[in-house]
Amino acid sequence: MSASLRPLTSYKSARLGRIGALPLCLGVFFTAGSAYAQTPSPEDMAAARSLGTAGVQLADKGDCVTAIPKLDAAEKLFHAPTTLERLGECEIKVGHLVAGTEHLNRVVREPLPPSAPPAFLAAHQRAQAALGPALPRIGKLHIHVDGVAIDKVTVTVDGEAVPSVLFDSDRPTDPGPHEVKAVATGYLTATSSVTLQDGAAASVSLKLDPDPSAVAPPAPPTGVTASAGGATPAPPGSAPGAAAASGSGGSGKALAIGSFVVGGVGVVVGTVFGVLALGNKSSLDSACGPTKMACPSSSQSNISALSTNATLSTVGFGVGIVGAALGVVFLATSHGSEGGTASTGVRPWLGVGSAGLEGRFE
Repeated sequence: MSASLRPLTSYKSARLGRIGALPLCLGVFFTAGSAYAQTPSPEDMAAARSLGTAGVQLADKGDCVTAIPKLDAAEKLFHAPTTLERLGECEIKVGHLVAGTEHLNRVVREPLPPSAPPAFLAAHQRAQAALGPALPRIGKLHIHVDGVAIDKVTVTVDGEAVPSVLFDSDRPTDPGPHEVKAVATGYLTATSSVTLQDGAAASVSLKLDPDPSAVAPPAPPTGVTASAGGATPAPPGSAPGAAAASGSGGSGKALAIGSFVVGGVGVVVGTVFGVLALGNKSSLDSACGPTKMACPSSSQSNISALSTNATLSTVGFGVGIVGAALGVVFLATSHGSEGGTASTGVRPWLGVGSAGLEGRFE
């Protein structure tokens, strides 16, 4: 009786030993600080231990669908080869070969220090063993898009976006059924279904056709022309470019008005100093007599004032003449620019006691 119980006792001891080793393997989170430099909070570490333990137990029972979220959450909280390796194994078992092999590759390529815990070494070996049969099962999907530039289209496989650089290339893809969709603004959505066998390759060609019901961008309002400051409404019935021409004519008219104002001021100044000069001349006529050869010394100030006032009067009238002439020219060229192109060159000049205007008109 006692002899027959020994194998049962041994089995129970071995089973309890394996279960007891589970927290110990996950406990290496705390012994690998030098190899995996992380600074999680105590709460994160406790949560990672709890999630990892539950995930491994579920994986051991064959329930990888439930184990994957727990193992993934534990790995995100705190990285450990033991957790990542079991996550990769489970992903491969449920058909996510690309994600699973990438996780196993990370475990294999991650350098381990000489003092690494035995559980880490075991995870490394298990990852290598699982990679061998999984890698050849990954399929290749070749996606081609017609009808629109690749930078204007969004392609998804089972809802996951595919970078445009992978168009017309072999994209590693899990075996099984997939839905490929292409979307672009102004085009009808193109969709195709494909099923990849283990290790097989498949091609999908999508052609996007213009959407007849797509709303076209609004056209600019009729009678509006672009200008440097924005859109300028053109007069009704005017030809294209009329708004620009009227703008040029408007500036010419403004210059004409300014020239007339300056000319008017010049005439006023000339008149005022002309009247003063006439008053000086009248005083000198009375003091110097008809011959104007013998003027008393007291008349010297009137002589100087006469000369100054006469000069200022001449300059004032000169400015008035130039301003009026420029006003006429600018007014004429503003009318000319409304109907065509006018070429004009004008340059006023002033001298001592004189003024004038010279230029070229075509």
